[in-house]
Amino acid sequence: MRSAEISFRGGDDSPKFHDVLSDLKRRGCNILVTGRVSETTTNRTTMQLLGASTEERKRILVLTDTVARYANSKLPGGTNADDPDVWVIDWGDDERAASRSMAAPSQPGVTVSSEESLRELRGDIVTAVSFFDEWADGLSTSELRLSFDSLIKPLEQCEQETVEQFLRTVTALVRGVSGMAHYHLPVPDSNSVVQELTPLFDARVELRQTNGLVPEQRWHIPEYGQTTNWVRL
Repeated sequence: MRSAEISFRGGDDSPKFHDVLSDLKRRGCNILVTGRVSETTTNRTTMQLLGASTEERKRILVLTDTVARYANSKLPGGTNADDPDVWVIDWGDDERAASRSMAAPSQPGVTVSSEESLRELRGDIVTAVSFFDEWADGLSTSELRLSFDSLIKPLEQCEQETVEQFLRTVTALVRGVSGMAHYHLPVPDSNSVVQELTPLFDARVELRQTNGLVPEQRWHIPEYGQTTNWVRL
């Protein structure tokens, strides 16, 4: 994440980014990731936010735009989708199935509405977080890392109000175990939906990559009214 290189704009009176990030991790936080960038850049961001394989983490991948067989491309080096501390939930291609066998199989011929499907996805996430919390006998600060690969499909299939209710539940769940989650919304940061969803999150990471140049990131922290400088991803 190169947090040592990131600083807030505004001079010496601004808080230190490292201190703000540490506080967010301690309390549990949810991050909205915006920007239309390459899949490689998106995956790199996911890997960084999920934490290095040398760190004790319980990782949940929620895939809405990618099928489960590509999950490893989003995980930090040294980790694998089959690892016991990784949980993959596949909501891609309208074929929802958790990688573990706990989820009940869908019944042939039964049509599930988009809103019902989103409620079931919420249930899968609750199950995964609860499992890791019980397994760890209480998760430590920022031990749980959750990645939601794209909010586009839920927003296309459901009313925005329904998606916002879904996000309120999931973000509260993550904060409740002092976890750290990020949710990709691959649209320009200036898009109106970004501004509408921002109040649901603790921070926003804006990505950019122009003319094949090195991808960059900057952070927005609404609580502090602060935005960082642009730095290499």
